[in-house]
Amino acid sequence: MRLPTLKKSSQFSHIRNKGSFYKCKYFNGFFLKDENQDSFILGLVASKKLGNAVERNRAKRRAREAIRTSSMIGSLQGIQFILILKKTVLKVPFIDLKQEIEKFLNHDD
Repeated sequence: MRLPTLKKSSQFSHIRNKGSFYKCKYFNGFFLKDENQDSFILGLVASKKLGNAVERNRAKRRAREAIRTSSMIGSLQGIQFILILKKTVLKVPFIDLKQEIEKFLNHDD
């Protein structure tokens, strides 16, 4: 299953400006509720600080899979969120990453 993603820079900046901020060891997140949407939209950011292209792509794949396999995925209607990945996301066990993402998705504004 392919996850719906943000495509435009204006969408990213809208969520960053209007959304609430969440911080943890593995990523920083922005969270915005939009009642007009019927599903969730995800934005992933992996900067060059994370490493080379192989490491950035691996980090994004791990984060997408953690979201895809999350038990919360069915209840994410009308939510837009951005995950800004940190270098620690590459070293953390997948279970811990998944639990932290679920904690992020479960939090309320």
